[in-house]
Amino acid sequence: MSTTTSEELLWRFARTGDPEIDARQERILEVLLSANPRMKQRLVDEGRLEGRLDEARATLRRVLAHRQLALTSDDEARIDACADLATLERWHDQALTASSVPQALT
Repeated sequence: MSTTTSEELLWRFARTGDPEIDARQERILEVLLSANPRMKQRLVDEGRLEGRLDEARATLRRVLAHRQLALTSDDEARIDACADLATLERWHDQALTASSVPQALT
């Protein structure tokens, strides 16, 4: 798809604030996704992963707070930026016994 075509599609499907137009756009998207089950599944899988990442970040923060290990803004940013579930799970496990945040986030 050319850049021009891609940009036009993005422009045409931008939210308008008009409920009628937005509903039409959503219907078109539903039709396109039903015609392409692989893309629909990919989007579902990406949503599930993002949900698992969000939950892992929240759980890690709860453990650190419960252990009274205060996060700096840099620590918060590092946790938010982490998009690897295995890393977040490792940090969680380390946070259970770490004596400091840097020790937990190694």
